[in-house]
Amino acid sequence: MTALSSTITPMSPSPGPGPAGLPVLSERRQRLVEAAVQVLAEDGPHGLSLRRIAALAGSSTQEVYTLFGGKAGLAEALYTEGFRRMSITITSALATAPPPGDPGRLIALGRAYRQFALKERAFFSVMFGRSIPGFSPPSETRAARRAETLGHVVRAADECLFAGTLIAKDAIHIARTCWVTMHGLCSLEVAGLLSIDDEDAFADAVIQGIVDQFTPPGQPG
Repeated sequence: MTALSSTITPMSPSPGPGPAGLPVLSERRQRLVEAAVQVLAEDGPHGLSLRRIAALAGSSTQEVYTLFGGKAGLAEALYTEGFRRMSITITSALATAPPPGDPGRLIALGRAYRQFALKERAFFSVMFGRSIPGFSPPSETRAARRAETLGHVVRAADECLFAGTLIAKDAIHIARTCWVTMHGLCSLEVAGLLSIDDEDAFADAVIQGIVDQFTPPGQPG
């Protein structure tokens, strides 16, 4: 088994606002979340016991209850932490993406979504699957996390509509098409169900194909 210390990404020891206002976990909470995602990745949802997580983090089950209120609270922390990490990936991609109004900005967002999914497979399974039996994030939590991630795609699409570089009935339609298509592709890849020689080239073709659907006639794709 991989040592926990080799998998933890150092975080701020104190809670505070992260990207898009998402809170950064305290060091104690972070270690438990990292232990939980390691167990999830190695043993699957059935191995996700509080005793195992606490032992891996060098903690105790009592501390899990103190910090998270139990498994449900820990699951929600995993869910939120996954979106925080996705937000970091998206923000980094936008920093070097083409300017607002350029469809290439949507392509950069699609690549960022895939980058996160392939790098953080366990978090991806918590955020978009049923990897933790019985866990379903509250509707207000889902709405907030969606706004903080899908919201970037909506804004990029709206900027393209305003610039005339893409055409559609509204930005939401473009954003949903991009999001759903990339999610389907990434879900197949994460599950190991996509058998293609050059998956990167295929993914780029898929992303470009989405944008091409909304490119005005006569305008280069």
